[in-house]
Amino acid sequence: MMATLLAEDTAAVSLNAVWVECIVGMLVAAGVRHAVLCPGGRASAMCLALDAHPRIAVEMVSTDERSGAFVALGLAKASGTPVAIVMTSGSAIANALPALLEADASDVPLVAISCDRPRALRGASFGQMADHLGATQAFVRAQADLDDPHDSVEAVTAMCARVEAALAAMLGMPRFDAHESLALPSIDTLPSPRRVTRGPAHLNVPLAGVYDALETHAVSVDTMLATRQSFSLPVALPDVTPPDARDVVGDVAHRVLNRVQNARDSAQVQRHGGIDGLIVVGAEPAVPLQAIFAFAQCTGFPVIADVASGLRSGGDVLSPEAALPGEAGALIVSAFDALSAGRLAHAHPELVIRFGLAPVLPTLHTWFEAHGDAPTIRVAAHRIAYDYLHRGLVPRDVLVAPGADALGLLADALCDFNHRDADADPARHAVNAGWRERWASVAAQAARERRARVAALGWGEVVAVHRVLAAPGFAFLHIGNSMPMRHADIGYALRADAQTVYASRGVSGIDGTLSTFVGEALARRDAGLLVLGDQAFVHDLSALAAAQRVATPACVCVVDNGGGAIFDFLPAARETGFKRAIRNPYAIDLAALAQGFGLAHRRAESRETLDAALEFARNHAGVTIVEIAVPARSGIAQIAQLARGAGSA
Repeated sequence: MMATLLAEDTAAVSLNAVWVECIVGMLVAAGVRHAVLCPGGRASAMCLALDAHPRIAVEMVSTDERSGAFVALGLAKASGTPVAIVMTSGSAIANALPALLEADASDVPLVAISCDRPRALRGASFGQMADHLGATQAFVRAQADLDDPHDSVEAVTAMCARVEAALAAMLGMPRFDAHESLALPSIDTLPSPRRVTRGPAHLNVPLAGVYDALETHAVSVDTMLATRQSFSLPVALPDVTPPDARDVVGDVAHRVLNRVQNARDSAQVQRHGGIDGLIVVGAEPAVPLQAIFAFAQCTGFPVIADVASGLRSGGDVLSPEAALPGEAGALIVSAFDALSAGRLAHAHPELVIRFGLAPVLPTLHTWFEAHGDAPTIRVAAHRIAYDYLHRGLVPRDVLVAPGADALGLLADALCDFNHRDADADPARHAVNAGWRERWASVAAQAARERRARVAALGWGEVVAVHRVLAAPGFAFLHIGNSMPMRHADIGYALRADAQTVYASRGVSGIDGTLSTFVGEALARRDAGLLVLGDQAFVHDLSALAAAQRVATPACVCVVDNGGGAIFDFLPAARETGFKRAIRNPYAIDLAALAQGFGLAHRRAESRETLDAALEFARNHAGVTIVEIAVPARSGIAQIAQLARGAGSA
């Protein structure tokens, strides 16, 4: 019966449409639930198929592939699921490269679908064609360069195999040839898009048609049956069984603790009061935050938490001021408070455990220059050969994306190091109590002094950004790179109410910041707050069109400090021509831009007007651009005042 019904429709069905329908079905089977469309004639069939599918939400239709790709990045980060972005032929895919590069560095699953002209036209001087595969090959986990649609079961089978392999790689489970090992991947001497983690993939889909991809071509019943049978099944991921977590963690703990003991023996230090251990957490920590909290609570090690780590909010946070001697909990400190002005400069750790990407502040980098030889356990999303902050890192001591159970095993091993003859006691800790209390005391005093100094400052960049960061009522925060990120790492206070923090720290760029925030807002549908500089805002102006689609409160705070204020901290700032050639100030009428795109706008020139603008944005259904006007060099001046105050403390 089904074959009879299909036979009646084949003459009016486009072979392209059948091909595309199969691909879209496989995307759904791989977990894709959101899509961004960047339409064009060659992409018409793919765009219409995604828009019509009941299990995929087209969150954005974007005329700019660069902005659209960053919207897709934000959707994927906030939803935790892979997101598809569709582009047409020609130069379109090249515009998506910045977002693919960030997705690659941050292990975010995206599937970029470039709809191409037929293969026969390659190298034939036909217009609107480019090397799509060559453009993306450095930034994706896998590529599938499909054949032209062909009316045969064999062609469908071959196409499905290529798509399935690319989607498996996007999900962090690449297929292996028969001669390849299924063991852990080899160590990356440099970050590699072929590493075994989730990340972007690229499907290049040639489609026939003179003007668009919707022209009809008869399709046989067998081909239609083959496509529908293919995408009705879930993507078959390979069964790659990792080594036993207990053995891996046990081996790492044994080796590192032996180095700790050897260092004690060499220094002729006899200690039984615990380990001088330190946990450092950056962005993209590769394990759930609750697992890190539990690990910190169990070991007792103080935690230097970058603001981008997300560890500074939630009920599990224990501030240095609230940490009583001997009290359990995840002690969270900031690098600025604990280490500025030489504080704890001579506090040499016996053990460092690092999660995620590199921390933000140079203060911590400088501290590691003196203490980077400490035995180190590195927790990362993939295997690495070295880390520039840790001379003491041995590649075998990298734990690749351990789960909560594996971290629990590591915590037990660290606790057992100082309790070898004690009965099992869940309340015991690995940390030396004096070490923990020293960090808590120094950080608490510094935090109190810093807050007092900020309160005494006049209106300026530090005061404004710190006030934005303290604003209540926003469920999530995205922090732009360059100066906003540094301000936030200094001034984001520990808070009991949970607030999700997003940042694009993979390659630490300013491009696509507003678009990424739009994607996060579309995925979450709750109140969001973005802090970015004026240059990052200018860099992503086309995202103002995408911002029209946001219907939930979304506050975009633009710090108007007259150009690239982060460059004020460089030696180049003293050079003739610095302002024109590097700082590059713009004259921007943000009110006119907001009005042109139908967005709300408020201007803040004082603490009071800023508070009023934030209150309005928190209750406005849609995007509000809050223009924060501050003196151009107030950032460097006020941070210098904080640093001088820390030095005199």
